Amino acid sequence: MRSVETSVKVVRPVGALTSANVDAFKEEMIHAITSTSANEVAIDMAAVDSVDNSGLIALLAGCDTAKRHRKRLSLCDVAPRVRIVFELAQLDRAVSMVDSQELQAA
Repeated sequence: MRSVETSVKVVRPVGALTSANVDAFKEEMIHAITSTSANEVAIDMAAVDSVDNSGLIALLAGCDTAKRHRKRLSLCDVAPRVRIVFELAQLDRAVSMVDSQELQAA
């Protein structure tokens, strides 16, 4: 039996992901995806209260970057009102949304 060692890098944005602050979030997320040996990057959305179009575009860029680097990108602890935005934009089809408990079990 082979065991596979997995590691997760967590990015924790705070507040709103809007055009006013999305550049810093996107930079941190892309850096986490490209510069770490972790095979998964989790965006902890627990402290995010809203997301606009700029935030959605940044997350899609993160999805593309993760695919190119053969890494998994997931969102955890997404608030219900933010989850609705993701579902309307069909972002939930591009990236998995999990609870932090599921992430710890992985």
